[in-house]
Amino acid sequence: MDTITLKIPETQLVEWLRSLSPTAKQSVLRALIPEMDELAQMVKYGDRRIRAICTQRGIEWDNLSEQERQKLINEILHEA
Repeated sequence: MDTITLKIPETQLVEWLRSLSPTAKQSVLRALIPEMDELAQMVKYGDRRIRAICTQRGIEWDNLSEQERQKLINEILHEA
């Protein structure tokens, strides 16, 4: 089997990747980041946990601004 080498500027490659469908982008990321599925699971777990903590405290996570979310997380991390 013959091999062909193409010289493509990185900027053009990045633009091509940006034009991919969301499914194709995920495939590329999975190829580049083998632990991506584990990371996605951790993010889902973290999302469920913060929402559960908010529910326990009578806080509506979806109504918080980004700054309020960061403040809440900081408070949770520094609780004794």
